[in-house]
Amino acid sequence: MTRKARAAAILTFSGALLSGARADAQSTDTVSLSSTDFALTLSSEDASGHTTALDANALATYFSLARCACPTNVVATLTLDDAAASALSSHTLDAQLEIGDDCDLATATTPCTSVGPTLTFSSSSATNTQSLGTAAIFSAAGRTSCAASATSSTRLWAVVRLDGTRLTSEPSLALTLGGAGPTPPTAVKAVGADEGLLVSWTPPGDTSTVQGYQVLCSPGVATPPAASYTLCPAAMPDGGTGSFASFDPMLVCSGLVAVGTNSTRIHGLTNGQTYDIAVVTVGVDQTPSAPSPAAQGTPGPTFGFQDVYQQQGGTAQAGCSVAGASRPGMGALAALVAALVLAFARRRRTRAGVLTLVAASLPFASARASDYVPDPRFPQSLTASSDPASAPSPQHWNFELRFGPYKPDVDAEFSARGSVAHPYQDIFGTSNRLMTQLEIDRVFVRRLGGTWAVGLGAGYFRATGAALAADLKTPSGDQTGLRLIPLSAALVYRAETLRERYGSPLVPYAKLGLDCTLWQMADTSKPAADGRTFGWHAGLGVSLDLSFLDPEASRTMDKESGINQTALFFEGTRYSIDGFGSGTALHVGDTTWSGGLMLAF
Repeated sequence: MTRKARAAAILTFSGALLSGARADAQSTDTVSLSSTDFALTLSSEDASGHTTALDANALATYFSLARCACPTNVVATLTLDDAAASALSSHTLDAQLEIGDDCDLATATTPCTSVGPTLTFSSSSATNTQSLGTAAIFSAAGRTSCAASATSSTRLWAVVRLDGTRLTSEPSLALTLGGAGPTPPTAVKAVGADEGLLVSWTPPGDTSTVQGYQVLCSPGVATPPAASYTLCPAAMPDGGTGSFASFDPMLVCSGLVAVGTNSTRIHGLTNGQTYDIAVVTVGVDQTPSAPSPAAQGTPGPTFGFQDVYQQQGGTAQAGCSVAGASRPGMGALAALVAALVLAFARRRRTRAGVLTLVAASLPFASARASDYVPDPRFPQSLTASSDPASAPSPQHWNFELRFGPYKPDVDAEFSARGSVAHPYQDIFGTSNRLMTQLEIDRVFVRRLGGTWAVGLGAGYFRATGAALAADLKTPSGDQTGLRLIPLSAALVYRAETLRERYGSPLVPYAKLGLDCTLWQMADTSKPAADGRTFGWHAGLGVSLDLSFLDPEASRTMDKESGINQTALFFEGTRYSIDGFGSGTALHVGDTTWSGGLMLAF
C-alpha cells in the first residue's frame, strides 16, 4: 500500500471513530421529562410585595366574586427539580402559562388562553416566576362579568416544551372562579375591661377558607391598626349598618386574629364611653365578610386579685416578709437550718452526730442504730453483698415527680383576724388547682432501720380568673392570676428495712423541711406584684415498690441504667407558708395530698 493510500485509510478510520463518538454522545444526552419533575405554585401578593402560597383550599376560594371585582396580583412559580435541571445540558426548555380545562392536550378542541410571557429554563436557572393579574385569569376563563353568582372550575397550566416538543404530561393547578365571599361571625359579645373591651364571637361554620378576623369599633381608637383586608366599591359586602356600612378604615381596632382564636382584648379605649362593636371575617382572598351584627360594651376600671386583696384589708407586701427573730419557733428554725447544712458534711462522725441530734427529736425514730441488722442481699446495707453480680446497685439518689390538688390559704389571714373577707375565693373560687412538683433526695446515711436523705424541691402552681368590675362582683374582660413557685429543702427518712429485710413493697416515709415560695399577682391591665413567703412543711407518705410486678425486668433495668427501684407514692403534707407568723406575709400554704412516681438510683 502506498503512502498516500495509508493516509487515506487512517483518515477514514478516524472519521468513523469521531462519528461513533458523536452518536454515543447524542444517545447519552437524551432527557425525558414529565409533570412530576416540576412544582407549580400560585401565591397571593400584598401591597408590599410579600407572597403567601395558596394551598388547594385557598385556590378553591381565592378567585371569588369579590376578588373579581377587586383585582390584584398573584405570583406563579414553576420549578424544575435539581436532577432534571442538571441533565438539561444544551437542551432548550420553555413553558407557557395557560388557562383552560385540557391545555395538556395538543389536540384539545377547546382552545386555551395564554397568560403572561414565555418562561425559559436552563441547567443553571431551574426556577421562574411570573406575576399575573387576577383580572387576566378571570378574562382568560371567559368570566366577562363579576356580577355572575355561579361558580365554575378551570385550571392553570404550565405547558412545557423540551426542544420545541410538548411534554406528554404537564403540571397544573385547579382553580375555582366565582362564589360568595366569607361569612361573618355571629354571637359577638363585648365585656368591659380597663380602657378596653374583651370581644368574643362564634366563628362561621366553615373556616377552611378563612385566614382570620378583625374587630371594628365605633368610635374608633386613636391609632387604628391597618386593615388586613382589601376593598373596592364594586365589592363592598352587603349587610353592614350604621357606622360599619362603609368599612371606614379608621374604625379598625384590632389586628388580624388568627383562625382558631375566637376572642381578643381591645386596648386604647376610654373608660365610661360606650362603643359599638362588630367583627368581620377575612378570607384567604383578603376580602372581608359583611360586618357581624353589632354589640355594645363600655370600658371601666377593673379590680384584679391584688386590688381585691388590698381593698379587703390584706397586709402582704411585695418582697420578703418574715416574722421577727423573737417570734416563737425561730429557735427551732435555726436548729433545723443548721441540721440541714451539717447533713451535707462529708465526715462520717459529723453526720452521725447530726443524725443522733435529729433522731432524738423525732418520735418515729425511737429505735436504736443497733436494732437495724442489714440484709447482705442488698448493697445499700453496710455489709458487703455475698453475691455482688446479682445484688442491686447502691442507692444514693431518689427522684420524685408529684402532682396534687392545691388551694393557697390566702383567706386564712382574714379569718384569723375575725374578718369574713375572702379575696382568693372571690376571684378564683373554691376549687383546688393542680400543683406540680419535682424533688431530688441525696441519701447520706443509713440508721434506725432506714435511709436518711436531704432533699431539694421545686414546684409550680397557677390560678387564673376574671378581674372584677367596680361593683367587685361582676366579672370583667380583664384577667388576673396568682402564680406560685415553691422551693424547699427537707430532711427525709424512709423505712427501707421493711422492703430490704421483710420484702414488703410498702415503705412508709416522713419529711420535714423549710420552704420559700415565690409568688406573683398579675393583671392584664396593671404591672405585676412579686414577693416571697417563707415557711415550713411536714409530710407523711408511703411508697409502693413496683419491682414485685416483674422482678426480672427490675433487675435488668438496674444493671442497664442504675435505676434500682421504681415506686408509686402517696403523701399527705402540711405546708405552713406564712412567713413564720409574719403580719406582712402572703399566706400561701395548704394541707393537702399528692401522688406520683419515684425513681431510686
